[in-house]
Amino acid sequence: MSTYDYNKVMSDYEHGRITVEMAMGHSLQHIGKLYEAQTSTSVNMRAEQAKVDALEKRVNTMQAAIDRRTAFMEKVLGRSKQNPPSQPNPALSI
Repeated sequence: MSTYDYNKVMSDYEHGRITVEMAMGHSLQHIGKLYEAQTSTSVNMRAEQAKVDALEKRVNTMQAAIDRRTAFMEKVLGRSKQNPPSQPNPALSI
């Protein structure tokens, strides 16, 4: 069932081309279409929000792993600065 353009319905009613009952019927069709669109949008928004939440969780997990690796590398690099390599042993050189 298709609906007429809202402005056309109002114009036709104002100029007496359609009855009150016809205008009311078209208005109810418009309300029904708006309700369907709103429901569909709400479902889509919930699905999109679930995707965003999942991506945020993945980013947080990855950031935590990066932070752990950075802390480990800082610890390793800090040790190597504190314990410089000893002088090479000439007897071991070729």
